[in-house]
Amino acid sequence: MSMLSLWVDESERGPLLSVGGLLVQWDTVLKIIHGWCAMKERLGLDPSAEVKWNLPKDHETRKAFERSGKKTRDLIEEAINYLASLDDTTFIVSVMFEQRKKEVWKIFSKKMSVRDFYCEGFRYLLQRVAEEIKETSSSGCIVVCDTPELGKKSFESGKLRRGKKAAEKEYAKWYIKEGVDVGPGKSQHKGPLKDAGFHPSFLIGDATYHDMLQMADIMVGAISDWIDSVKAGQPNQWIKSQIKKLIPKLRAKHGQPFFWGDGLVLWPWQNQLWDDLKRSLP
Repeated sequence: MSMLSLWVDESERGPLLSVGGLLVQWDTVLKIIHGWCAMKERLGLDPSAEVKWNLPKDHETRKAFERSGKKTRDLIEEAINYLASLDDTTFIVSVMFEQRKKEVWKIFSKKMSVRDFYCEGFRYLLQRVAEEIKETSSSGCIVVCDTPELGKKSFESGKLRRGKKAAEKEYAKWYIKEGVDVGPGKSQHKGPLKDAGFHPSFLIGDATYHDMLQMADIMVGAISDWIDSVKAGQPNQWIKSQIKKLIPKLRAKHGQPFFWGDGLVLWPWQNQLWDDLKRSLP
């Protein structure tokens, strides 16, 4: 049986936090990375160069790319084309929104942040991966996350978590006893993550140096900007054109219909935004 791997990154846009991942078989990771590095070389970049959705003006990759007379948008398009070309790769994204009343929540936590929802978004990813393990008869899953930036001071309220090791602590509970509840398939794995074959803890990586996490950054960044622009009533046509390339890779086994509610999750639920997003993709 094959082992799966999930590569996770997050992207923040004001009151929006996207937590998303690339789900691939573990034994295909090096092949995918080699193709990613070859793409960078074809574009005149060093294979070790960091590629990400938002490249600051002083970023070495951006400066190197622009010296060749090209625009960073060209680089992003090539990166998305590569992601869209991958076989047996599944994208899952949980988009979490800050809708708490600040005047109330500030009483409990002065550092109130949409990142309080990271662990809950992460849980939705793991629900779907647990289903995938069962449905594909895989042996389990190794999870690798770009370092979650959840602050230093611990805070807990309901399912909201913050703190330096908040995500690790939640994963440990999910692994040993609590599980992550069921995903959209409803009838799949319901118990602790250890029973589904997950590794005992997730691994921490740095997208600056790891190509799989760079790919996760591109995918999650693109979807975040698409949703943010649609929510603002100003859908970006270029972003929409890139999203359409990525859509076929979103998990679509139990969506209503397709990937809606499966490969793409919104929480809390927003009927109007859901409808606007659907209309933005004719």
